[in-house]
Amino acid sequence: MNIKLDRLKSFLLVAEEANLTRAAARRHSTPSAVSEHLRQLEEEFEVLLFERSKQGMSLTAAGERLLMPVRQVFTAVEDVRNTALSLRSVPHATLRLGLNSPPEYLRVDEVLRRKTDALPHLNLEMKTRASTQIVEQVLSEELDLGYVYGNCEDPRLKVVPLTPVRISVVGPADTELDTLPADFESRRRLPWVWPNRDCPFFDFMKDLLGPQASLSDAATSSDDEYSTVVMVKSGMGFGLVEREFAEQSQSRGGVRIFDDPEMITNLNLICGVRNYERSELRALFDLIVSEWKP
Repeated sequence: MNIKLDRLKSFLLVAEEANLTRAAARRHSTPSAVSEHLRQLEEEFEVLLFERSKQGMSLTAAGERLLMPVRQVFTAVEDVRNTALSLRSVPHATLRLGLNSPPEYLRVDEVLRRKTDALPHLNLEMKTRASTQIVEQVLSEELDLGYVYGNCEDPRLKVVPLTPVRISVVGPADTELDTLPADFESRRRLPWVWPNRDCPFFDFMKDLLGPQASLSDAATSSDDEYSTVVMVKSGMGFGLVEREFAEQSQSRGGVRIFDDPEMITNLNLICGVRNYERSELRALFDLIVSEWKP
């Protein structure tokens, strides 16, 4: 016996309403269509289900016996529907992403757009940190993943280079220098805003000022590029910043870029090797990497 659910639905609504027209309205159908469903059921079961009268429609004894099993059928159907919806819905997860440069340079807008389409169940918290802090906090699991400059050789980290990064010298906008001195000694006599020892740019100071250069000779030191630019604008000295950030700072006024010498490092995306096995983290990590592919 192939019982149609739509016929059972019509039976249930007529039983509840005791009226063909009201039952048809509830299932957005016509009285004639609902009446046909009842006729087909009575023919299939070979019993009379309703008594028809001017007052409406009432269940026969056979109809009364059928009512409870039909109710159970639709209760089970609703349970199936709710279970299917719960299987389809994915629990939300929150990932913490460390940013070591302005979001526009790191293509965060495009990453967020793609995440919304591909990973709508993921919430993303972004925290601005220096590269060294991002490395430390990824290792301590305060951050899930992050962008960093320089070489990361810790075996506990998964590291993917995203793009080479140009590093430029910036000086105060009102400096009288058009170019940096060619010799190390003359360069060392200039005031410098040194990056701290943990900064990936720290080693470039030796390349820039010679092997005799020392942090002890610094006019001041900085923990991040934002602070470096502020100090340079205030006339405290010359400093090193990522080229695109330097160009943005120069366009706003207050600093001047020196094109020579030019230094190169890498922008990398990192996460913990073990944490990369988490499906939601791996999906976001791979999405960011794909954004930087040529």
